Amino acid sequence: MTSTRSQGSFIAPDPLDWWRGGCEWLRCSARLQELWLERLAGADARRARRDERLAALLAHARAHSKFYRRHWRDVAADARELSAYPPVDRAELMASFDQWVTDPAIRLDEVRRFVDDPTRIGEAFRGRYAVWTSSGTSGVPGIYVQDEDALAVYGALLSAHPDFAPAADPRGFPGSPARLALVAATGGHFAGLVWWQRLCRMYPMLAAQARVFSILDPLGEIVEALQEWNPTSIASYPTVLVQLADEQRNGRLRLQPNTLLAGGEALSETDRRRIEDTFGCPVVEDYGASECMNIAHGCREHRLHLNDGWVVLEPVDDRMRAVPPGEPSFTVLVTNLANRVQPIVRYDLGDSVTIDPQRCACGDDRPTLQVSGRADDVLEFDARAGEFVRVLPLAIETVLEEQGGLSRFQLTQTARDELSLRIESDDAHQRRHAFDRAHEALTRFLVQQGIRPVRVRLDDAAPQVSRSSGKLRRVRSRGDDRRP
Repeated sequence: MTSTRSQGSFIAPDPLDWWRGGCEWLRCSARLQELWLERLAGADARRARRDERLAALLAHARAHSKFYRRHWRDVAADARELSAYPPVDRAELMASFDQWVTDPAIRLDEVRRFVDDPTRIGEAFRGRYAVWTSSGTSGVPGIYVQDEDALAVYGALLSAHPDFAPAADPRGFPGSPARLALVAATGGHFAGLVWWQRLCRMYPMLAAQARVFSILDPLGEIVEALQEWNPTSIASYPTVLVQLADEQRNGRLRLQPNTLLAGGEALSETDRRRIEDTFGCPVVEDYGASECMNIAHGCREHRLHLNDGWVVLEPVDDRMRAVPPGEPSFTVLVTNLANRVQPIVRYDLGDSVTIDPQRCACGDDRPTLQVSGRADDVLEFDARAGEFVRVLPLAIETVLEEQGGLSRFQLTQTARDELSLRIESDDAHQRRHAFDRAHEALTRFLVQQGIRPVRVRLDDAAPQVSRSSGKLRRVRSRGDDRRP
Protein backbone atom coordinates (compact mmCIF):
# COMPACT_ATOMS: atom_id res chain seq x y z
CA MET A 1 0.00 0.00 0.00
CA THR A 2 1.28 3.46 -0.86
CA SER A 3 2.33 5.58 2.09
CA THR A 4 1.25 9.16 2.56
CA ARG A 5 4.84 10.28 2.57
CA SER A 6 5.40 9.02 -0.97
CA GLN A 7 2.56 11.18 -2.30
CA GLY A 8 4.29 14.49 -1.75
CA SER A 9 6.14 15.27 -4.97
CA PHE A 10 4.76 15.72 -8.45
CA ILE A 11 7.19 15.84 -11.35
CA ALA A 12 6.11 16.60 -14.89
CA PRO A 13 7.82 13.79 -16.86
CA ASP A 14 6.81 15.24 -20.19
CA PRO A 15 7.61 18.87 -21.20
CA LEU A 16 4.44 18.73 -23.31
CA ASP A 17 2.53 18.83 -20.03
CA TRP A 18 3.80 22.38 -19.50
CA TRP A 19 2.72 23.34 -23.02
CA ARG A 20 -0.72 21.87 -22.34
CA GLY A 21 -0.83 23.87 -19.14
CA GLY A 22 -0.27 27.11 -21.04
CA CYS A 23 -2.96 26.25 -23.57
CA GLU A 24 -5.41 25.29 -20.85
CA TRP A 25 -4.69 28.51 -18.97
CA LEU A 26 -5.68 30.50 -22.05
CA ARG A 27 -8.87 28.48 -22.55
CA CYS A 28 -9.72 28.71 -18.87
CA SER A 29 -9.13 32.49 -18.84
CA ALA A 30 -11.50 32.94 -21.77
CA ARG A 31 -14.17 30.82 -20.08
CA LEU A 32 -13.70 32.70 -16.81
CA GLN A 33 -14.23 36.02 -18.55
CA GLU A 34 -17.34 34.62 -20.22
CA LEU A 35 -18.59 33.38 -16.86
CA TRP A 36 -18.23 36.74 -15.17
CA LEU A 37 -19.93 38.56 -18.05
CA GLU A 38 -22.87 36.16 -17.86
CA ARG A 39 -23.25 36.71 -14.13
CA LEU A 40 -23.18 40.47 -14.60
CA ALA A 41 -25.81 40.20 -17.35
CA GLY A 42 -28.34 38.58 -15.00
CA ALA A 43 -30.47 35.46 -14.79
CA ASP A 44 -32.40 35.91 -18.06
CA ALA A 45 -29.26 36.35 -20.13
CA ARG A 46 -27.64 33.39 -18.39
CA ARG A 47 -30.64 31.16 -19.09
CA ALA A 48 -30.62 32.22 -22.76
CA ARG A 49 -26.94 31.35 -23.05
CA ARG A 50 -27.55 28.03 -21.29
CA ASP A 51 -30.33 27.19 -23.76
CA GLU A 52 -27.95 27.90 -26.65
CA ARG A 53 -25.37 25.55 -25.15
CA LEU A 54 -28.02 22.89 -24.60
CA ALA A 55 -29.23 23.06 -28.21
CA ALA A 56 -25.62 22.80 -29.43
CA LEU A 57 -24.93 19.81 -27.17
CA LEU A 58 -28.05 17.96 -28.30
CA ALA A 59 -27.19 18.54 -31.97
CA HIS A 60 -23.59 17.44 -31.43
CA ALA A 61 -24.59 14.28 -29.55
CA ARG A 62 -27.13 13.30 -32.19
CA ALA A 63 -24.64 13.88 -35.00
CA HIS A 64 -21.58 12.18 -33.46
CA SER A 65 -22.76 9.63 -30.87
CA LYS A 66 -24.22 6.40 -32.27
CA PHE A 67 -25.66 5.62 -28.85
CA TYR A 68 -27.68 8.83 -28.64
CA ARG A 69 -28.89 8.55 -32.24
CA ARG A 70 -30.32 5.17 -31.32
CA HIS A 71 -31.55 6.27 -27.90
CA TRP A 72 -33.32 9.32 -29.36
CA ARG A 73 -34.71 7.66 -32.47
CA ASP A 74 -38.27 8.53 -31.41
CA VAL A 75 -37.42 12.13 -30.51
CA ALA A 76 -37.88 14.86 -33.12
CA ALA A 77 -34.58 16.23 -34.37
CA ASP A 78 -35.56 19.79 -33.51
CA ALA A 79 -36.92 19.02 -30.02
CA ARG A 80 -35.67 21.68 -27.57
CA GLU A 81 -37.45 20.57 -24.39
CA LEU A 82 -35.25 18.23 -22.36
CA SER A 83 -38.29 16.35 -21.13
CA ALA A 84 -38.70 14.99 -24.66
CA TYR A 85 -35.44 13.04 -24.33
CA PRO A 86 -35.41 9.71 -22.44
CA PRO A 87 -33.11 9.54 -19.38
CA VAL A 88 -29.97 7.42 -19.27
CA ASP A 89 -28.06 5.66 -16.50
CA ARG A 90 -24.51 4.49 -16.01
CA ALA A 91 -25.17 0.84 -16.85
CA GLU A 92 -26.57 1.50 -20.32
CA LEU A 93 -23.93 4.12 -21.14
CA MET A 94 -21.04 1.87 -20.11
CA ALA A 95 -22.57 -1.05 -22.03
CA SER A 96 -22.39 1.12 -25.18
CA PHE A 97 -19.16 2.98 -24.39
CA ASP A 98 -17.66 2.85 -27.90
CA GLN A 99 -20.92 4.13 -29.40
CA TRP A 100 -21.44 6.72 -26.64
CA VAL A 101 -18.18 8.67 -27.17
CA THR A 102 -18.09 11.14 -30.06
CA ASP A 103 -14.40 10.62 -30.91
CA PRO A 104 -14.20 7.33 -32.87
CA ALA A 105 -10.53 6.96 -31.92
CA ILE A 106 -11.50 6.33 -28.28
CA ARG A 107 -12.09 2.66 -27.48
CA LEU A 108 -13.04 1.16 -24.15
CA ASP A 109 -10.33 -1.49 -24.16
CA GLU A 110 -7.62 1.17 -24.61
CA VAL A 111 -9.13 3.42 -21.93
CA ARG A 112 -9.31 0.49 -19.52
CA ARG A 113 -5.62 -0.28 -20.05
CA PHE A 114 -4.89 3.38 -19.33
CA VAL A 115 -6.84 3.51 -16.04
CA ASP A 116 -5.45 0.14 -14.93
CA ASP A 117 -2.02 1.81 -14.69
CA PRO A 118 -1.77 3.96 -11.51
CA THR A 119 1.46 5.56 -12.75
CA ARG A 120 -0.57 7.38 -15.42
CA ILE A 121 -2.92 9.19 -13.01
CA GLY A 122 -3.22 12.76 -14.28
CA GLU A 123 -1.55 11.97 -17.62
CA ALA A 124 -3.26 13.20 -20.79
CA PHE A 125 -4.98 10.31 -22.56
CA ARG A 126 -4.21 10.38 -26.28
CA GLY A 127 -2.39 13.63 -25.62
CA ARG A 128 -5.54 15.70 -24.97
CA TYR A 129 -8.15 14.08 -22.74
CA ALA A 130 -8.48 13.63 -18.98
CA VAL A 131 -9.88 10.30 -17.81
CA TRP A 132 -11.25 9.36 -14.42
CA THR A 133 -13.25 6.51 -12.96
CA SER A 134 -16.08 6.04 -10.51
CA SER A 135 -18.14 3.19 -9.11
CA GLY A 136 -20.55 4.97 -6.79
CA THR A 137 -23.75 3.69 -5.27
CA SER A 138 -25.00 2.10 -8.48
CA GLY A 139 -22.25 -0.52 -8.21
CA VAL A 140 -21.54 -0.26 -11.95
CA PRO A 141 -17.98 1.00 -12.62
CA GLY A 142 -17.87 4.13 -14.75
CA ILE A 143 -15.11 5.58 -16.93
CA TYR A 144 -15.37 9.23 -17.95
CA VAL A 145 -13.41 11.04 -20.65
CA GLN A 146 -13.23 14.85 -20.49
CA ASP A 147 -12.30 17.01 -23.47
CA GLU A 148 -10.11 20.11 -23.33
CA ASP A 149 -12.93 22.62 -23.37
CA ALA A 150 -14.77 20.83 -20.56
CA LEU A 151 -11.61 20.95 -18.45
CA ALA A 152 -11.33 24.69 -19.12
CA VAL A 153 -14.94 25.20 -18.02
CA TYR A 154 -14.35 23.22 -14.81
CA GLY A 155 -11.25 25.30 -14.11
CA ALA A 156 -13.15 28.54 -14.71
CA LEU A 157 -15.98 27.50 -12.39
CA LEU A 158 -13.47 26.71 -9.66
CA SER A 159 -11.48 29.90 -10.23
CA ALA A 160 -14.64 32.00 -10.03
CA HIS A 161 -14.95 30.87 -6.41
CA PRO A 162 -12.24 32.73 -4.45
CA ASP A 163 -12.02 30.04 -1.76
CA PHE A 164 -10.79 27.50 -4.33
CA ALA A 165 -7.84 29.62 -5.48
CA PRO A 166 -4.45 29.03 -3.75
CA ALA A 167 -3.65 31.96 -1.47
CA ALA A 168 -0.44 33.21 0.07
CA ASP A 169 0.43 31.94 3.52
CA PRO A 170 0.23 34.91 5.93
CA ARG A 171 2.52 33.07 8.37
CA GLY A 172 5.33 33.02 5.86
CA PHE A 173 5.47 36.51 4.33
CA PRO A 174 7.14 37.65 2.27
CA GLY A 175 6.99 35.34 -0.71
CA SER A 176 6.20 32.03 0.96
CA PRO A 177 3.66 30.00 -1.05
CA ALA A 178 0.54 28.33 0.21
CA ARG A 179 0.70 24.70 1.27
CA LEU A 180 -2.17 22.69 -0.14
CA ALA A 181 -3.26 19.26 1.09
CA LEU A 182 -5.63 16.79 -0.53
CA VAL A 183 -6.71 13.97 1.80
CA ALA A 184 -8.45 11.45 -0.42
CA ALA A 185 -8.65 7.94 -1.79
CA THR A 186 -5.52 7.18 -3.81
CA GLY A 187 -4.28 4.41 -6.07
CA GLY A 188 -6.95 4.83 -8.75
CA HIS A 189 -7.96 7.32 -11.42
CA PHE A 190 -10.52 9.06 -9.21
CA ALA A 191 -11.84 12.44 -10.38
CA GLY A 192 -10.45 14.62 -7.59
CA LEU A 193 -7.06 12.90 -7.65
CA VAL A 194 -6.79 13.07 -11.45
CA TRP A 195 -7.70 16.75 -11.41
CA TRP A 196 -5.15 17.49 -8.69
CA GLN A 197 -2.30 15.56 -10.30
CA ARG A 198 -2.87 16.81 -13.85
CA LEU A 199 -2.64 20.40 -12.57
CA CYS A 200 0.61 19.54 -10.79
CA ARG A 201 1.98 17.98 -14.00
CA MET A 202 1.17 21.11 -15.99
CA TYR A 203 2.17 23.72 -13.40
CA PRO A 204 5.46 22.88 -11.61
CA MET A 205 5.10 25.83 -9.22
CA LEU A 206 1.80 24.41 -7.99
CA ALA A 207 3.39 20.99 -7.63
CA ALA A 208 5.85 22.43 -5.12
CA GLN A 209 2.92 23.64 -2.99
CA ALA A 210 0.80 20.47 -3.09
CA ARG A 211 0.72 17.20 -1.18
CA VAL A 212 -1.67 14.24 -1.33
CA PHE A 213 -2.42 12.15 1.76
CA SER A 214 -4.11 8.78 1.36
CA ILE A 215 -7.15 7.85 3.45
CA LEU A 216 -5.99 4.24 3.07
CA ASP A 217 -3.17 4.92 5.52
CA PRO A 218 -3.68 4.58 9.29
CA LEU A 219 -5.07 7.75 10.85
CA GLY A 220 -1.96 8.20 13.00
CA GLU A 221 0.27 8.31 9.92
CA ILE A 222 -2.04 10.79 8.19
CA VAL A 223 -2.02 13.04 11.27
CA GLU A 224 1.78 12.88 11.56
CA ALA A 225 2.28 13.67 7.87
CA LEU A 226 -0.25 16.53 7.90
CA GLN A 227 1.39 18.04 10.96
CA GLU A 228 4.75 17.90 9.21
CA TRP A 229 3.36 19.59 6.08
CA ASN A 230 1.29 22.11 8.09
CA PRO A 231 -1.07 23.00 5.22
CA THR A 232 -2.80 26.34 4.78
CA SER A 233 -5.65 24.68 2.86
CA ILE A 234 -7.09 21.17 3.21
CA ALA A 235 -9.47 19.51 0.74
CA SER A 236 -11.21 16.29 1.72
CA TYR A 237 -14.49 14.50 2.41
CA PRO A 238 -16.68 15.68 5.30
CA THR A 239 -16.15 12.39 7.18
CA VAL A 240 -12.37 12.92 6.99
CA LEU A 241 -12.60 16.54 8.12
CA VAL A 242 -14.69 15.43 11.11
CA GLN A 243 -12.00 12.90 12.05
CA LEU A 244 -9.26 15.52 11.68
CA ALA A 245 -11.28 17.89 13.85
CA ASP A 246 -11.44 15.19 16.54
CA GLU A 247 -7.66 14.79 16.34
CA GLN A 248 -7.22 18.57 16.59
CA ARG A 249 -9.46 18.82 19.67
CA ASN A 250 -7.60 15.93 21.31
CA GLY A 251 -4.27 17.70 20.78
CA ARG A 252 -2.81 15.12 18.39
CA LEU A 253 -3.08 17.63 15.53
CA ARG A 254 -2.13 21.31 15.73
CA LEU A 255 -2.98 22.93 12.40
CA GLN A 256 -4.02 26.49 11.51
CA PRO A 257 -5.50 26.26 8.00
CA ASN A 258 -7.07 29.25 6.29
CA THR A 259 -9.66 27.25 4.37
CA LEU A 260 -11.17 23.77 4.42
CA LEU A 261 -12.75 22.41 1.23
CA ALA A 262 -15.39 19.69 1.54
CA GLY A 263 -16.80 17.51 -1.23
CA GLY A 264 -17.67 13.96 -2.26
CA GLU A 265 -20.24 13.52 0.51
CA ALA A 266 -23.15 15.46 1.97
CA LEU A 267 -22.06 17.97 4.64
CA SER A 268 -24.48 18.32 7.55
CA GLU A 269 -24.80 21.63 9.35
CA THR A 270 -23.82 19.90 12.61
CA ASP A 271 -20.59 18.59 11.09
CA ARG A 272 -19.87 21.97 9.50
CA ARG A 273 -20.11 23.77 12.85
CA ARG A 274 -18.02 21.09 14.53
CA ILE A 275 -15.25 21.40 11.93
CA GLU A 276 -15.29 25.20 11.73
CA ASP A 277 -15.34 25.68 15.52
CA THR A 278 -12.35 23.35 15.87
CA PHE A 279 -10.13 24.79 13.15
CA GLY A 280 -11.35 28.39 13.34
CA CYS A 281 -11.76 28.76 9.58
CA PRO A 282 -14.62 28.33 7.07
CA VAL A 283 -15.59 25.10 5.35
CA VAL A 284 -16.32 25.66 1.67
CA GLU A 285 -18.64 23.03 0.20
CA ASP A 286 -18.54 21.74 -3.36
CA TYR A 287 -21.08 19.45 -5.04
CA GLY A 288 -20.03 17.51 -8.09
CA ALA A 289 -19.83 14.05 -9.61
CA SER A 290 -17.59 12.12 -11.97
CA GLU A 291 -20.19 12.70 -14.68
CA CYS A 292 -20.30 16.46 -14.07
CA MET A 293 -17.46 17.80 -12.00
CA ASN A 294 -18.82 21.21 -10.93
CA ILE A 295 -22.54 21.08 -10.25
CA ALA A 296 -22.77 23.58 -7.40
CA HIS A 297 -20.59 25.59 -5.00
CA GLY A 298 -21.23 26.78 -1.46
CA CYS A 299 -21.64 30.39 -0.34
CA ARG A 300 -21.27 32.25 2.95
CA GLU A 301 -24.90 31.42 3.79
CA HIS A 302 -24.01 27.69 3.67
CA ARG A 303 -26.17 27.10 0.60
CA LEU A 304 -25.14 25.37 -2.63
CA HIS A 305 -25.58 27.49 -5.76
CA LEU A 306 -26.19 25.64 -9.00
CA ASN A 307 -23.79 26.45 -11.84
CA ASP A 308 -26.84 26.90 -14.04
CA GLY A 309 -24.99 28.32 -17.04
CA TRP A 310 -23.25 24.97 -17.58
CA VAL A 311 -25.39 22.43 -15.73
CA VAL A 312 -29.06 21.48 -16.06
CA LEU A 313 -30.41 19.73 -12.97
CA GLU A 314 -33.86 18.07 -12.97
CA PRO A 315 -35.13 16.75 -9.62
CA VAL A 316 -37.65 13.98 -10.39
CA ASP A 317 -39.81 11.41 -8.59
CA ASP A 318 -39.60 7.63 -8.98
CA ARG A 319 -41.55 7.87 -12.27
CA MET A 320 -39.17 10.50 -13.68
CA ARG A 321 -41.69 13.31 -13.26
CA ALA A 322 -40.44 16.75 -12.20
CA VAL A 323 -40.85 17.65 -8.53
CA PRO A 324 -41.44 21.27 -7.46
CA PRO A 325 -39.03 23.44 -5.40
CA GLY A 326 -39.09 22.59 -1.72
CA GLU A 327 -39.86 18.89 -2.32
CA PRO A 328 -37.08 16.26 -2.07
CA SER A 329 -36.60 14.29 -5.26
CA PHE A 330 -36.34 10.52 -5.62
CA THR A 331 -33.36 11.08 -7.91
CA VAL A 332 -31.97 13.84 -10.09
CA LEU A 333 -31.18 14.02 -13.81
CA VAL A 334 -28.06 15.96 -14.73
CA THR A 335 -27.04 17.36 -18.12
CA ASN A 336 -23.43 18.50 -18.47
CA LEU A 337 -23.22 21.26 -21.08
CA ALA A 338 -19.41 21.42 -21.06
CA ASN A 339 -18.24 18.00 -22.25
CA ARG A 340 -18.73 17.08 -25.91
CA VAL A 341 -16.57 13.97 -26.20
CA GLN A 342 -18.78 11.93 -23.85
CA PRO A 343 -22.15 13.71 -23.65
CA ILE A 344 -24.08 13.50 -20.39
CA VAL A 345 -27.74 14.22 -21.15
CA ARG A 346 -30.48 13.58 -18.58
CA TYR A 347 -28.25 11.21 -16.64
CA ASP A 348 -29.76 9.57 -13.55
CA LEU A 349 -27.30 10.63 -10.87
CA GLY A 350 -29.07 8.87 -7.99
CA ASP A 351 -28.92 11.72 -5.46
CA SER A 352 -31.98 13.11 -3.72
CA VAL A 353 -32.02 16.86 -4.31
CA THR A 354 -34.28 19.64 -3.03
CA ILE A 355 -34.35 22.97 -4.88
CA ASP A 356 -34.77 25.80 -2.39
CA PRO A 357 -37.89 27.89 -3.10
CA GLN A 358 -36.41 31.07 -1.56
CA ARG A 359 -33.63 33.19 -3.01
CA CYS A 360 -30.34 33.12 -1.09
CA ALA A 361 -29.48 36.06 1.17
CA CYS A 362 -25.90 36.15 -0.13
CA GLY A 363 -27.04 38.09 -3.20
CA ASP A 364 -26.22 35.41 -5.79
CA ASP A 365 -29.36 34.92 -7.91
CA ARG A 366 -28.50 31.37 -9.00
CA PRO A 367 -30.78 28.63 -7.62
CA THR A 368 -29.69 26.85 -4.45
CA LEU A 369 -30.18 23.22 -3.54
CA GLN A 370 -29.84 20.70 -0.75
CA VAL A 371 -28.33 17.29 -1.46
CA SER A 372 -28.67 13.92 0.22
CA GLY A 373 -25.43 12.29 -0.84
CA ARG A 374 -23.51 9.32 0.50
CA ALA A 375 -25.12 7.53 3.42
CA ASP A 376 -22.40 4.99 4.20
CA ASP A 377 -21.17 4.60 7.78
CA VAL A 378 -17.86 5.09 9.56
CA LEU A 379 -16.98 1.74 11.16
CA GLU A 380 -15.44 1.38 14.61
CA PHE A 381 -13.14 -1.50 15.61
CA ASP A 382 -11.07 -2.49 18.63
CA ALA A 383 -7.42 -1.49 18.27
CA ARG A 384 -4.50 -3.79 19.07
CA ALA A 385 -3.00 -1.02 21.21
CA GLY A 386 -6.22 -0.49 23.13
CA GLU A 387 -9.18 1.89 22.69
CA PHE A 388 -10.60 1.82 19.14
CA VAL A 389 -9.98 2.69 15.49
CA ARG A 390 -12.48 4.42 13.20
CA VAL A 391 -12.32 3.48 9.52
CA LEU A 392 -13.82 5.61 6.77
CA PRO A 393 -16.34 3.98 4.40
CA LEU A 394 -14.55 5.48 1.39
CA ALA A 395 -11.31 3.81 2.45
CA ILE A 396 -13.01 0.42 2.72
CA GLU A 397 -14.78 0.88 -0.61
CA THR A 398 -11.49 1.79 -2.31
CA VAL A 399 -9.76 -1.30 -0.93
CA LEU A 400 -12.59 -3.63 -2.00
CA GLU A 401 -12.75 -2.05 -5.47
CA GLU A 402 -9.09 -1.48 -6.31
CA GLN A 403 -7.49 -4.41 -4.48
CA GLY A 404 -10.43 -6.75 -4.02
CA GLY A 405 -11.76 -6.40 -7.55
CA LEU A 406 -15.39 -5.87 -6.48
CA SER A 407 -17.88 -3.44 -7.98
CA ARG A 408 -21.31 -4.21 -6.52
CA PHE A 409 -21.10 -5.30 -2.90
CA GLN A 410 -22.42 -4.55 0.59
CA LEU A 411 -20.31 -4.80 3.73
CA THR A 412 -22.12 -4.83 7.09
CA GLN A 413 -20.49 -4.70 10.52
CA THR A 414 -22.44 -7.21 12.59
CA ALA A 415 -20.17 -7.01 15.66
CA ARG A 416 -17.05 -5.07 16.70
CA ASP A 417 -14.95 -7.97 15.45
CA GLU A 418 -17.14 -9.30 12.65
CA LEU A 419 -18.07 -8.22 9.13
CA SER A 420 -20.53 -9.69 6.65
CA LEU A 421 -19.91 -9.24 2.92
CA ARG A 422 -22.54 -9.57 0.19
CA ILE A 423 -21.36 -9.83 -3.41
CA GLU A 424 -23.67 -9.62 -6.38
CA SER A 425 -23.23 -12.73 -8.53
CA ASP A 426 -25.57 -15.49 -9.69
CA ASP A 427 -22.72 -17.99 -9.77
CA ALA A 428 -21.84 -19.43 -6.33
CA HIS A 429 -18.33 -20.43 -7.44
CA GLN A 430 -17.57 -16.97 -8.81
CA ARG A 431 -18.99 -15.37 -5.67
CA ARG A 432 -16.74 -17.51 -3.46
CA HIS A 433 -13.69 -16.73 -5.63
CA ALA A 434 -14.47 -13.00 -5.47
CA PHE A 435 -14.95 -13.22 -1.70
CA ASP A 436 -11.57 -14.91 -1.18
CA ARG A 437 -9.77 -12.11 -3.04
CA ALA A 438 -11.76 -9.37 -1.29
CA HIS A 439 -11.29 -11.02 2.11
CA GLU A 440 -7.52 -11.08 1.66
CA ALA A 441 -7.40 -7.40 0.64
CA LEU A 442 -9.73 -6.27 3.44
CA THR A 443 -7.93 -8.27 6.13
CA ARG A 444 -4.56 -6.88 5.04
CA PHE A 445 -5.95 -3.33 5.15
CA LEU A 446 -7.49 -3.74 8.63
CA VAL A 447 -4.22 -5.15 10.01
CA GLN A 448 -2.38 -2.12 8.63
CA GLN A 449 -4.83 0.12 10.48
CA GLY A 450 -3.76 -1.43 13.80
CA ILE A 451 -7.07 -3.27 14.29
CA ARG A 452 -7.46 -6.47 16.29
CA PRO A 453 -8.40 -9.60 14.27
CA VAL A 454 -11.77 -9.29 12.53
CA ARG A 455 -13.82 -12.19 11.16
CA VAL A 456 -15.19 -11.64 7.65
CA ARG A 457 -17.92 -14.00 6.46
CA LEU A 458 -19.64 -14.34 3.11
CA ASP A 459 -23.38 -13.64 3.09
CA ASP A 460 -24.97 -15.36 0.08
CA ALA A 461 -27.83 -12.86 -0.02
CA ALA A 462 -27.70 -10.17 -2.70
CA PRO A 463 -26.82 -6.56 -1.79
CA GLN A 464 -29.94 -4.59 -0.88
CA VAL A 465 -30.74 -1.15 -2.24
CA SER A 466 -32.60 1.41 -0.18
CA ARG A 467 -36.37 1.18 -0.58
CA SER A 468 -36.67 4.97 -0.42
CA SER A 469 -33.81 6.12 -2.67
CA GLY A 470 -32.92 3.09 -4.78
CA LYS A 471 -29.27 3.55 -3.76
CA LEU A 472 -26.91 0.83 -2.67
CA ARG A 473 -25.40 1.55 0.75
CA ARG A 474 -22.16 -0.34 0.47
CA VAL A 475 -20.73 0.08 3.99
CA ARG A 476 -23.07 -0.21 6.98
CA SER A 477 -22.41 -0.12 10.71
CA ARG A 478 -23.34 -2.58 13.44
CA GLY A 479 -27.03 -3.22 13.99
CA ASP A 480 -27.87 -1.37 10.76
CA ASP A 481 -28.70 -4.43 8.66
CA ARG A 482 -32.39 -3.66 8.92
CA ARG A 483 -31.82 -0.27 7.18
CA PRO A 484 -30.89 -1.06 3.51
